Amino acid sequence: MKHNNFFCKFSLLGFLLYSSLFAQISEPFKVINPIQYQIAEEDTTSVVIETNSSLIDYFVISNDLNLSRRIDVDSNRSHYCEVIYLELGDNKIYIDGFKDGVLVKNKVQKVFHTSSAYKEYKYPPNKYDFNYFHNESKEKVCATCHNMSVNEVKGYAFEDVTKSNCYQCHSHIAEKDHGHAPAVNWLCTSCHNGEVGKFNRFEKGKTRFNVPDPIGTVCFNCHKKTKENWEKKLFQHEPVENGSCDRCHSSHSSKRASYLKKPVWDLCHTCHKIDGSHVIKTLFGKKHPTKGVKDPSRPGKELDCMSCHYSHASDNVSLLKGKSNFIMCIKCHKK
Repeated sequence: MKHNNFFCKFSLLGFLLYSSLFAQISEPFKVINPIQYQIAEEDTTSVVIETNSSLIDYFVISNDLNLSRRIDVDSNRSHYCEVIYLELGDNKIYIDGFKDGVLVKNKVQKVFHTSSAYKEYKYPPNKYDFNYFHNESKEKVCATCHNMSVNEVKGYAFEDVTKSNCYQCHSHIAEKDHGHAPAVNWLCTSCHNGEVGKFNRFEKGKTRFNVPDPIGTVCFNCHKKTKENWEKKLFQHEPVENGSCDRCHSSHSSKRASYLKKPVWDLCHTCHKIDGSHVIKTLFGKKHPTKGVKDPSRPGKELDCMSCHYSHASDNVSLLKGKSNFIMCIKCHKK
């Protein structure tokens, strides 16, 4: 009798689980991700849609960048995922569902793309919030089609990066010209170790792929020698001291060398307000230019902040590359 009771309970549990995963919703479609008023730190977001094939034939996802994709609904499939590109700040993602060519439902999801490299986009409006996707409850949605386990081996790059379980959904993060080694080799948990730092303690337990903030504790696992060299210098740049490497560098890939989030002059200008000329005056009383002219000390390059300053650490005041202003001047003005 006990065995029969156990069998009945087990069967009922299995039926309820099957029903919750495969029962069709009562509306044409439902947006699983992004949530309304979601914060995005990357320039893309995954749009996850649950559909009812009896009420919808296809749906179209579009945004303010005039990007549009049509997805035909299959009766043997309930969930669909598409990557949509974002611009900085407010974004609207439009989802329109059709049956027999007639619009049956439309939805607009609002996403804010934030970046520490832009003061105007650093702090999203209060109505926006993070959506932590990689946790046990939400991953069940994807597990019917995707292998949600981590299949990387610590310290060993994939011979074929498409074999990474992370690649199928996140391939776009490493597509730019300059790729960070852990990202392009899909050693994701080298950085996404599930830990939190003093600036993101509130995220503890919300996702299994947290990255500590400040991120320096992760970066310096690989860049240990570099950190040691910087610590020997008399002066360090404030983001270096704080371990806030991602204030200037993208963690995955960038259009620029050294994975910079913006061109050098623009990046420095995020924190150091300058108008294209320097506080140091020339012999003629004019302020020295900081951009828009060629750099005599670096042939082929334009003058910018790094013409005179180190970006991380220096033994000289103001992170100068020379011990005095005069030494800096004669680097370019040799006559």
